[in-house]
Amino acid sequence: MRNQPDDYFIVTAPGFEKICARELHDLGIQSQNLIRGGVEFSGGLRELYLANLWLRSASRILVRVGSVTARDFPTLFQRLARLPWGRFIKPGMACDVKVAAHKSRLLHSGRIAETCLEAISHALGEVSPGSGSGQKVLIRLSNNQCQVSVDSSGEHLHRRGYRSASVRAPLRETLAAGCLLACGYDGSQAFFDLMTGSGTFAIEAALIALRRAPGHSREFAFMDWPKYRPGLWQQLRVEAQKEELSTLPNLINAVDSNPKAVEAAQRNLAGLGLEGAVQLFCGEMQQLTPPAVSGLLICNPPYGERLGKNATLAALYHDLGHLYNNRFPGWEGAILCPETGLLDALGTNFIPLLRFSNGGVKVALFKKVPRTAFP
Repeated sequence: MRNQPDDYFIVTAPGFEKICARELHDLGIQSQNLIRGGVEFSGGLRELYLANLWLRSASRILVRVGSVTARDFPTLFQRLARLPWGRFIKPGMACDVKVAAHKSRLLHSGRIAETCLEAISHALGEVSPGSGSGQKVLIRLSNNQCQVSVDSSGEHLHRRGYRSASVRAPLRETLAAGCLLACGYDGSQAFFDLMTGSGTFAIEAALIALRRAPGHSREFAFMDWPKYRPGLWQQLRVEAQKEELSTLPNLINAVDSNPKAVEAAQRNLAGLGLEGAVQLFCGEMQQLTPPAVSGLLICNPPYGERLGKNATLAALYHDLGHLYNNRFPGWEGAILCPETGLLDALGTNFIPLLRFSNGGVKVALFKKVPRTAFP
């Protein structure tokens, strides 16, 4: 008899749900529902492993263990103890239980977590509490309905394993990749990052262009599960390697005026073996000339909240506008910044593609339609 599919939930930064659902579709997996902060789908271990291996914009992937109704702690304990914990947790394993409870009879998050640990220990044998370590178990209690999930990813999926150096206010890899996918970037066009920082946009662009799976070289929580299938995981990794290109199909350039940022980007590129593939420069963006007739120009410039509220940024945004409109007229342009008056200094119309939060600051990804380049 064929096993019933599991229900999964992909956690995303709010605003990236459609981007992630499109990625899932490209893997041959049908999404079921999009809700704020995530995407639901179902499948077996193959689909779970594929999603962890390939999704670029996802934060983590949860498995729905079950749902129980409880209005008192004895009932909660009894019903949690019946859930199939043995599929995900080994006896003696540390468990980190996170609780969110509202509009329910049971609201004490600490006691709910303790009850969950007691129920797991009753089902499997002793397990230990793990504060920030071990298998993550997530409990969401609303209107006396307790939804229980386990995390299959482990570390946040933005941790690709290549960032060995960073500068102030780095952009998360998952956000950068999601922005590139929202722009329709697939590696076939030239790419230029105007203020690269530690190289996140350029590196994620290279991973997309090379068709390299972002989770290829990292570990996941599901590898510690009793039902882990290492042969299946290795098969999917080998298949991913076969899809990878050996060279970039088009130019990827990046520039920054800060030598320390350029050094950090070089170290991160070297960690992926891409130091010779991505062209990295230290210099002023105002002096740039386009390396191709068309492509994608992108920038994550400073905004007051990030580098000081009293910073004068209008001149910088004016220079950016000159680059987008005059120096790179045939290029598509994208910029990540808050929806403030600074946009007016760019001197052109930008359409918001995404709205999300970056480091606690509400920002949007704006894109302009390229003008025809004349010789």
